[in-house]
Amino acid sequence: MEFLVDQKHDGVLLRSYLKGTCGVSSRLLTQLKKRPEGITVNGNHVTVRYILRAGDLLRIDSEDSISQDAFPAVELPFTILYEDSDLLIVDKPANMPTHPSAGHNGDTLANGLTYLFAQRGEPFVFRPVSRLDRNTSGIITLAKNQYAAGVLCKAMKAHQIKKTYLAITEGFPPSESGRVETGTRRREDFFVLREVCEIDAPGASLTVTDYKLLQQNQSHALLELHPLTGRTHQIRVHLAYLGCPILGDDLYGRESTLIPRHALHACRVELCHPTTGRQMVFESPLPEDMQKLCVFP
Repeated sequence: MEFLVDQKHDGVLLRSYLKGTCGVSSRLLTQLKKRPEGITVNGNHVTVRYILRAGDLLRIDSEDSISQDAFPAVELPFTILYEDSDLLIVDKPANMPTHPSAGHNGDTLANGLTYLFAQRGEPFVFRPVSRLDRNTSGIITLAKNQYAAGVLCKAMKAHQIKKTYLAITEGFPPSESGRVETGTRRREDFFVLREVCEIDAPGASLTVTDYKLLQQNQSHALLELHPLTGRTHQIRVHLAYLGCPILGDDLYGRESTLIPRHALHACRVELCHPTTGRQMVFESPLPEDMQKLCVFP
């Protein structure tokens, strides 16, 4: 990965440039310092005490040299929406966990990607910047190297990656559009379940979701949702709180004969590319099982 030093950064300490301007994490910087060609300027190895000059060509070696062997390689169905040397955008089907857990060690996106890169003969480390519940379909963003992971994770924490979801609900929200702003926390009697609570309650995290009613019939609604925070089960908890749980949500609503999973889809992601800074938009069409439910007048 290369950076051309401009006049603005003439005379800047390399360590400061890497951490401040390039967004290199402390962990990655420590690893780069241990590699013979981890940090070079104009083709020559340098230390982080080097003073940069305008026109210097800085290169950092953030690529993976060996694969991660944590996940079994299993051929699984998913769609790659975009890929380059830094960024991987995947459209995940429903009923596929993002990463292995108890009872799911061979049916996850991590297993499928491990298989794909093994077939290519390329090193692979699973670095999801975002995650989706097993039964939520749609877009997941992954980083292809340590540098991209650091930049994207910082952007995620700063709410600079915008995500849009579509949900089909049982019942309707109280208005055609609005914002849900509450505290949420893990329920004491359940490890998985979350609940709405006061923002200043013990264990609470601020949770904010914007919603918009797109269509409705006598019993169901199609909603567009924008989570402004990224808490576990956020959209599911908030819609249940509004009195219109997601159709098929057996945790916060009830099972449905119309669809064998909760009807939630991550349909759009907007982000800045971690190295070029280019604004990028990715979209995933509504999957067939949710399309069949969208029969509105």
